[in-house]
Amino acid sequence: MASSAAKVAIPSRCERPAPAPAPLWTRNFIAGTFLNFFIAGNYFMLMVVMTAYALTVYQAPAAVAAFCASAFIVGTLFSRFAAAPMMERFGRLPLLIVGCIAEVALSALYLLNEPVGALIGVRLAHGFSYGVCSTTIATVITSVVPPERKGEGIGYFMLSITLGSAIGPFAGIFLANNFGYPVVFVVASVLVALSIPAALLLRPASSTKVKGSEAAAEAEVEAAADAVAGAVAEAPDEEAREDAAANRDEALAASTRVPSTHLEEKVAAKVEHSPLARFVEAGVLPISVVCGLLFFGYSSLLTFLTPYATEIGLARAASVFFVVYALAMFVTRPFTGRAFDRVGPHPVMVPAFVSFALGMVVLAFAANDWMILGAAALLGFGVGTVQSCGLAMAVRVTSDARLSVANATFYMLLDVGVGVGPILLGIVAPLIGYANLYLCMAVVGALALALFLVVAKTEKGAR
Repeated sequence: MASSAAKVAIPSRCERPAPAPAPLWTRNFIAGTFLNFFIAGNYFMLMVVMTAYALTVYQAPAAVAAFCASAFIVGTLFSRFAAAPMMERFGRLPLLIVGCIAEVALSALYLLNEPVGALIGVRLAHGFSYGVCSTTIATVITSVVPPERKGEGIGYFMLSITLGSAIGPFAGIFLANNFGYPVVFVVASVLVALSIPAALLLRPASSTKVKGSEAAAEAEVEAAADAVAGAVAEAPDEEAREDAAANRDEALAASTRVPSTHLEEKVAAKVEHSPLARFVEAGVLPISVVCGLLFFGYSSLLTFLTPYATEIGLARAASVFFVVYALAMFVTRPFTGRAFDRVGPHPVMVPAFVSFALGMVVLAFAANDWMILGAAALLGFGVGTVQSCGLAMAVRVTSDARLSVANATFYMLLDVGVGVGPILLGIVAPLIGYANLYLCMAVVGALALALFLVVAKTEKGAR
């Protein structure tokens, strides 16, 4: 007879060997990374010329010309709220293909020389389509990167933005100065058109909808539950019944094969009671706020670096600032990503926050070209590491069913930081001067570090 320590055998089909770790450089990962480069290159190429385009071609007032550029960010911010519900409704792959087609069409509309009001409308729509595409492809990539390689995989993926932020502005300014704005718009349209074949190469699980999958999945869950319930009922004693009940979730997970992430997203949406949960993933808000705060400081580089460098007579170094900045990201991200996977966030992100703050201090006291370029390297390492590892922290605590909302939440907070920064800092800069402003941004970096330590400690304690 079985002793009181007897164990209940779970049905044999539940006992499957653990799958081997999935490779990182899959077709999905490579195609998605290239797609992200194409849309990011288009974004940065047009962003750097749009204010000057509105000033020279439309003779628009400075404030209106600036909004012609920043309207893109406004559209992107709105898209972060809509992207997750749209993925849930239409599926990731169909939404991504339509978004890439919209990117091409909207880029081509700049050639029409429409009135300035229409130009702003195009910028808003273009920002919305970019936000949808960037959120969707980030969701696809974070869902296919193996869990044990999240930091490394996201680090490599983020290099697509790094390259876009380096090549796009350089190409935009070069083409505008030598060939005129129409050539910029044609090249930007051709570049983003390459995202369409890249999207067609993707095969995310969310795009695979099998007829009757919901009913089949539900039936399989019921069958697994019945098997476990039967094992519990046949257990010879209380201890054996407890063992069988404890294995219930594992048995269900091993027995059930849901054929579509789309189904998981629908189920997750049904069980969430808060309407806000459709747009915001509460679990990733803390690290998203930390990264958004750092990007608030980063916005000062986008807005005031050129006038500051001109004021101190270092405009030549400033012209290659973002090339060095992007190069620092490109060189360090693969190493920081692998380190994140091996040792966790603290040893990687703490030096990144320190590097950001130190870079702002060096920039504030810059007296020669080398100090400008040194600040660029420090800031590139700091911002690049915090962005990629911050996203890795966010998605590693998120279920596949909520990845779309988690990515949208993370990028939304980055957009808020970059969007609000120029407005608030534009008020402060004339009062305290650019050098003191960058010293203040060093303090912002220190505050972001302090907040990160609180968030990381809380997350560690919750595990």
